[in-house]
Amino acid sequence: MKQFFKMAVITSALVGVIGCQSTDESSAVVAIETNAPVASATTFDALQKQYALDKVTFDSLDNFKVYSESTYTDMMEDWIDAKDVFSDIEKEPSLINEEYSMFSSGSYSAKYMSLVADADMALSKLKNYKETADVVLSDAIAQMAYLNSIDVKTYYPQDFLSLNKQYRELFITVIEEGIAEAQTSQASFLTQAKVIEIETTLKIHVVPLEKEFVGLTNKGFRTIAPISYGQTKAELDKTKKAVQANNRDKALIVDVVAKTRFQLDHLKNMAAEVKLLKAVKNGEFEQSVLEVENKLLSISQAINGDDYRDEPLRAQTSSILNAVQQMHDINNTTDLEAKIKGLNAQIKTLEVTVENQTEDRVNSQKQVLLLTQQLERNDNLINNLNGVIASYKEKEAVVAEEVNTATQDAPVAEALTATEVVPVEVEDPSVEKAIVETSTVNDIVIPVEVNKAVNVK
Repeated sequence: MKQFFKMAVITSALVGVIGCQSTDESSAVVAIETNAPVASATTFDALQKQYALDKVTFDSLDNFKVYSESTYTDMMEDWIDAKDVFSDIEKEPSLINEEYSMFSSGSYSAKYMSLVADADMALSKLKNYKETADVVLSDAIAQMAYLNSIDVKTYYPQDFLSLNKQYRELFITVIEEGIAEAQTSQASFLTQAKVIEIETTLKIHVVPLEKEFVGLTNKGFRTIAPISYGQTKAELDKTKKAVQANNRDKALIVDVVAKTRFQLDHLKNMAAEVKLLKAVKNGEFEQSVLEVENKLLSISQAINGDDYRDEPLRAQTSSILNAVQQMHDINNTTDLEAKIKGLNAQIKTLEVTVENQTEDRVNSQKQVLLLTQQLERNDNLINNLNGVIASYKEKEAVVAEEVNTATQDAPVAEALTATEVVPVEVEDPSVEKAIVETSTVNDIVIPVEVNKAVNVK
């Protein structure tokens, strides 16, 4: 049918082309046909990427089915139709922009996107249902998860199917009848679920023990060993009650089951020994007594080499037990002495360690003191050096200033003779002659003192 639609579309396009007489319009049609494959390829790549994302989303929503089976069904039907459309496009990418049907104006691509949009709307509804139901039915959800974890379906398949149907109806109640009604239904569900949970736990851990005990009862163990039989029955009843009251306490279950298993094995062994005694012919029990006595002798010889056969069997047993207790006490004393020695050695080691640490601490304090003193000396030395440097710089500045002054007076000094005393003649007879002393510093003549002042009358 789709192929028929495709041919009809192509035919219509050809008729339109033939009816066009304009050269420009023909060129435009050719141009469109030339560019169409490129545009289709680009669109197909985008659609292919979108399909990959949609597939990841819609192929992993099985857990949403419980929230509304009808909405989930609608969503999956839309998604399956969308996958079919994409499959057609994937086989022939040129279909992507062609009309999907003669009765619609949308393309294959638009049809795919429309179906995905419908599926996404259904998914949004499911998410809203889930948000409400996860809060209202949290206890029921947790209970159902635990029933699955202990595999109730394997032990009670019919009861599990009935309970699972009730569980799914809770979610419908949340949507259609409201939260209050759903909580009432949830309470009824939890009551029935707890009964099946306990029955399953008993069937896993206790029923195998009960079956074994019934088998021993059928073999006449109640008559053969009545005392051990009664102890085993009491332990089995205790185990059953403990499992019923604490069916989720795994550690307790393991403990009580192990105790019942021990009693069952003890009952079997006791019954076997009683049967051996009953099998003695003609009431000749001496051989059996001798066998027991030899076993006791082997034990006493292994303990301390003593022979208690001059005592009654009951006394022999008591003597052996006393010897075992003494040996145990001796071993305890030896162990305690060894532990005491070990502890004393540890104490000595710790004392030495503490002493060494104390000595190290004193040495460290001394080193800290010496370093502190050295730092103080270094600080004083630095201050002295700074003072010397400052003084040197001051003297250097003074010398530089004197040199500059001497340089400025050099032309005057060159006019003077090298003699130390220079007579100065004054034309005015009223002015006395003055003697000017000069000093030579670094070949520069500097006037030092005037002995007589010039008097003007």
